[in-house]
Amino acid sequence: MKAFKFLHRWLGVIAAIFILLFALSGIVLNHRTFFSGIDINRKYLPKTYHYHNWNLSAVKSAISIGTDSLLIYGNIGIWLTDSTLSDFQPFYQGMRRGTDNRRAEAMLQTPGGNILAGTMSGLYVLREDNWKLIPLPVKEKRVTGLAGGDGGVKVLTRSHLLQLDETETGFQVNEIPLPYPTDFKSETSLFRALWVIHSGKILGTPGKLFVDILGLVMIFLSVTGIIWFVAPDLMKKLKNRVQARKRVARVNRFSLKWHNKLGIWLLGFLIILTVTGMFLRPPLLIPIVTKTFPALKYTILDHPNPWYDKLRDIQYDRLTGAYILSTSDGFYVAEPTFSDSLWRIPHQPPISVMGINVFEQPADGVFITGSFSGIHRWVPAAMHVHDFITGQPVTPARGMANPFGNIPVAGYIKLDNGNEFIFDYNAGIFSLNRHAQIPQMPHEIKQKARMPLWNLALEIHTGRFYSFIFGDYYILFIPLAGLVILIILVSGGFLWWKHYRRGKRKNTGRHAMEKNCQEVNKENLQPTTEEPELTPVEEEI
Repeated sequence: MKAFKFLHRWLGVIAAIFILLFALSGIVLNHRTFFSGIDINRKYLPKTYHYHNWNLSAVKSAISIGTDSLLIYGNIGIWLTDSTLSDFQPFYQGMRRGTDNRRAEAMLQTPGGNILAGTMSGLYVLREDNWKLIPLPVKEKRVTGLAGGDGGVKVLTRSHLLQLDETETGFQVNEIPLPYPTDFKSETSLFRALWVIHSGKILGTPGKLFVDILGLVMIFLSVTGIIWFVAPDLMKKLKNRVQARKRVARVNRFSLKWHNKLGIWLLGFLIILTVTGMFLRPPLLIPIVTKTFPALKYTILDHPNPWYDKLRDIQYDRLTGAYILSTSDGFYVAEPTFSDSLWRIPHQPPISVMGINVFEQPADGVFITGSFSGIHRWVPAAMHVHDFITGQPVTPARGMANPFGNIPVAGYIKLDNGNEFIFDYNAGIFSLNRHAQIPQMPHEIKQKARMPLWNLALEIHTGRFYSFIFGDYYILFIPLAGLVILIILVSGGFLWWKHYRRGKRKNTGRHAMEKNCQEVNKENLQPTTEEPELTPVEEEI
């Protein structure tokens, strides 16, 4: 009991600030659209979140819009520059307010000459230096990929494929039902299952709101725990101030009462929330990445759309005339009509579980893929995969690869003069051409490209934010923090149980004693005609 009291008391106080940050950041993560307009100035954040040398996924790619003009895009939004990447101007007029809303995932110039931009907030078309939003016939607005081809423009969201046709009056957008893949199984990855359970998304909006409530409960437990910790010392200091001491005592009784009630009522859910979160980050993430099991019926894991939340990017293969889709389950090929089942390409480049960041086609049938697992040159028809930097062949990946490779690639650009630039998430831009002039990141971009509140919440929730404290050991923060929270929850539950058992025994004993007293009193209260004898003392009185 002493050990549990010590652990619950001191670990709870030490971990309280981290639990508060976990809970608040988790609530923000569950409502990205609501918080998308709020940005944080990076100068108030640790240096690891300051832009330098185009790092932190500042740039994903670029498209040419003239003989001497480029639009570069990525987490910084969209900027207009020249062919030498020396002069930059912001180019996101007309888009929704907020860095997160202006984050561009894909750009494309249509056969009709229109410039399209797929962003977190939807699909835009450029009209006289202003972006105009194109309505989409699906609920989700986040565009992850754009591809041209013989059959018009294909627009990809996280769950749907859309056909965009240019007309004299504007654009017509229709959904293309994606067929099932040939290897379809009604199963899900263990990683995805844990993620949707942790976020509450497994039960849709009601589940997310319930997890929000659990986050608020964690905040309440932390605050009331601190009150209970400091109240005794505070009451000692207020021993001469009766009214103030009574107020503190009332607050402490209220805190302790509801700390115990909410804690024990929701203990099981809080433990599930903690355990699932521990396995969503390395190192515990790595052994579960490739594990699968049957999808749970009546949950979002058993969605009628087999591609729900799985689509990441798309390219039109100019060699074969087919479309290649990058998904969270790997790369799939689709016929131009999308009438036949999609089949999985057997030899694929390794892609990090964090997602694909580069998917370009420098030549017919040749693709460049990049993710946090590295950058590769891929020829699907020849079943060749080579490391883009070393040129060495790469063993085809089976399932998801290690989340992190030697070079976490965030972007890639090839200029008309042949220079190629690779964007390392941590180190920033570099080139394989020794004679290429590396463009400097302008101060104006560093100033205007703020950090979305959602991304800051993600950094805090995943533990990366604490790297300025723990250095490279931050990767152990999530499993260790989860273990500490588990000890706090379990010890608190055990203490409540022991207190409940003790109280129950006391109540049982008290009940028996009261029953005996009542029986004795009944006997003593029987009416009698005899006068009671007085004691000598009573006689004197």
